[in-house]
Amino acid sequence: MGKEPPILELPKPGLPSKRKGWWKLLPPAAVLVIVGAICFVSQYEPVTNKRYYPQCQFKQTTGLDCPGCGGLRATHAITNGRIMEAFRFHPGFVLSLPILGYLFVLWTLEWRRIGQMPAPLAQPECNRPLIVVAVLFISFGIVRNIPFKPFSYLKIPPATQVKDVDKN
Repeated sequence: MGKEPPILELPKPGLPSKRKGWWKLLPPAAVLVIVGAICFVSQYEPVTNKRYYPQCQFKQTTGLDCPGCGGLRATHAITNGRIMEAFRFHPGFVLSLPILGYLFVLWTLEWRRIGQMPAPLAQPECNRPLIVVAVLFISFGIVRNIPFKPFSYLKIPPATQVKDVDKN
């Protein structure tokens, strides 16, 4: 157990990289897809444009809000500059954004340090913040479904209470 698996070893100087060609396009492609998805969500509000978004299978099956319920509405609100409304839809999502930004910076710095794209989540300093985000989402998903006050205030507001200020 003293040696790590080969995928986590740093490349040896002077040796050619095993990752060639298409692998170098993966990070820009991933950023492009994420930016495109965010632009789409910012334009089409999830409640009024249900034809574009899949329905939550967890909520349809159990009747409870899943840990991610409200994330699309929160993304739409954030991209339109309504931070407090986004926090009302999904506080865990809004609070996790700085942590995920920190992880992206760590990943980018590691990429620049070793000269090639690192294996995602291979850096030990990435694991603790991801555990914090996972615990935040799961605990929020459990607490928001407790049917007593003050926990009932964490439920997603009904669609009738949602107002989109972008529409005239």
